[in-house]
Amino acid sequence: MPILSHTDYKTLKGRVLVLGIYASLIIGGLTMVYPFTVMVTGSLSNPFDYERRGAAPRFFWSREDRFMRTLCTYFPPAHRGSLRQLRQYFPDLPKDWQLWSAIGDDPKGSDSWARKQLQRLDDPVRRRQLDAAASDYEEFMKRWDIRETILAYDQRQISPFLRKQYGTLDRFNASWEFSVDDFYKVAAAEWGGEPIDLPNYVPEEDNRYRDLLLFREAYRANRFTRYLGGRDAPAGYLRPASLRFLWEDFVAAQSIDSGGSPLSSENAQPEDVPFPLPPRATGQLREQWDRFLTTTFPLRHVEIKVDETKREAYRSFLIKRFRILGYMNSVLERDAQDWDDVVLTTAIPTGPDSAPLAKVWMDFVRTEVPPQEWIVRDTLPEQAFQRYAVRKHGSLEGINEAYGLDLSSVQQLRVPFGEALLATFAHREWRFAWDQALSNYVSVIDFLFHRGRAVRNTIILVVLSLLVTLTVNPLAGYALSRFSLRSTERIIVFCLATMAFPAAVSAIPGFLLLRDLNLLNTFAALVLPAAANGMTIFLLKGFFDSLPRELYEAATIDGAPEWKIFYHISLPLVKPIIAVSMLNAFIHAYNAWEWALIVCQDREMWTVAVWTYQFAQTQGGQPFTVMAAFVVTSIPVLLVFLFCQKIILRGIILPQMK
Repeated sequence: MPILSHTDYKTLKGRVLVLGIYASLIIGGLTMVYPFTVMVTGSLSNPFDYERRGAAPRFFWSREDRFMRTLCTYFPPAHRGSLRQLRQYFPDLPKDWQLWSAIGDDPKGSDSWARKQLQRLDDPVRRRQLDAAASDYEEFMKRWDIRETILAYDQRQISPFLRKQYGTLDRFNASWEFSVDDFYKVAAAEWGGEPIDLPNYVPEEDNRYRDLLLFREAYRANRFTRYLGGRDAPAGYLRPASLRFLWEDFVAAQSIDSGGSPLSSENAQPEDVPFPLPPRATGQLREQWDRFLTTTFPLRHVEIKVDETKREAYRSFLIKRFRILGYMNSVLERDAQDWDDVVLTTAIPTGPDSAPLAKVWMDFVRTEVPPQEWIVRDTLPEQAFQRYAVRKHGSLEGINEAYGLDLSSVQQLRVPFGEALLATFAHREWRFAWDQALSNYVSVIDFLFHRGRAVRNTIILVVLSLLVTLTVNPLAGYALSRFSLRSTERIIVFCLATMAFPAAVSAIPGFLLLRDLNLLNTFAALVLPAAANGMTIFLLKGFFDSLPRELYEAATIDGAPEWKIFYHISLPLVKPIIAVSMLNAFIHAYNAWEWALIVCQDREMWTVAVWTYQFAQTQGGQPFTVMAAFVVTSIPVLLVFLFCQKIILRGIILPQMK
């Protein structure tokens, strides 16, 4: 019977009531859809915009947002000093920008700064100069030493790389001296936190470092970023390990009073001072440079001229430091027969097992050799690029004309990675956007499909659960309705009473029972405990009770056996509740990760739900990837619900038709 009669429906009161009902349904629908859209938006985000938790991805319509998201991938928050390194390529970056999430929460401020940078792409003259700098950077980077680079890698690429590199976990564990049971548990935090800016840092050439170099080479070859490379996309995720920011910070901290010329004692901004300082520089800036060399500058970029005086000083330094030759051999891992066997080199010692000797060399240079005698090597990216630019353009004037600069010294020239990044963004804007958006899903799919039999186990479990549920529950409900049993009510109460116990309480006796039956780590342990559902049996009995008894009598008169009455007459009339039962059984089987962890501790029996839980635990630092995992695993549930939707709606309409 309708809520409103046909006459009332046409009145103002009736129309207002109908409008209120539709408005309530729309609002209710939005409250269900909105959280899902937030989850989908989160799955397409990165550290820059994840904290916004919006209902729609802003980068779809904002070019500035796409640019900032791209910068975030080039200077990821988990890497050492990423924003400070970004500032050395974009000196006008606001000083108060310290966290990517905070920058993303200020769309107005980030848009304003990004718009200013992108304007350089719109001016034809500035664009030509920018392209010239980007082209030079691309040529320079082709030949640059892989050891003096920084890789802005995607953490999620480590697992596929190591899996391909080693093949098996046993080989990997033996090489890295680890004990992990999954490649996805390898964080390799030192790869993103290499302290290239520390004065005494020298990489230890072990297997981990060699794998890092191979990883960098893979990125240089654009193995993980196929859309990069070439003259129109020169800025890859591998960049020179520039150190200019160390000198700028040192100058700012010392409050050097310098003004007109950056080479004198008269005031220049930290962003304008030359790096490295040329020999002709004088005054307070020269004094500060010498102090900077001895306290802050990484000594792996320094060399000295070796003569007999320095060799004798080095020998005395070793004797004073170690006193006993045998002790020196044990510390330096050498087999020297005399103090003179440890030779003083012009540059820092390199190679396997050279780290202890490198530390001694740096201590000697810092304490025994005046900084005025130090020579900055071409392993410093800034100096190497400055010399490359002079060779290509002939002079400082040629550099200024080509790049659109107004430098008074070649040493003021920066590595033009910022210009290369802008040029790359101009040609690959949407490739960046979609790669960043879909990389979360690629990572999830790679994880799930490398989990042994996870997908197959899930399919088998769902099929078995549906078969058992759609067999046991309808039969039980039909029997309780069709046959007049004296214990029918007690049986129903007994079935419903089991639902009063929390799952955590019933899990203990359930586990013990399955253990005693030797059913652990089997599909039976996952299917049998949920085979009979008290609520489903109760609902099915009610639906069977509502069917006219004349149907059964007519079928009996026609000679139909009981199974035909059940299968051909009763079941088709209760399809709506069967659909609800199927949907509930599917959701329970598909999402039951807690029970699966308890009764199936063999990883070969784990389902997609269990592995999704494991993924969420290991990728907790990347919540946007976890969001993508939730979206992927929710798709089958959505498809099954859409399949059952029309059948369920019949359950709402059917009583009115009767």
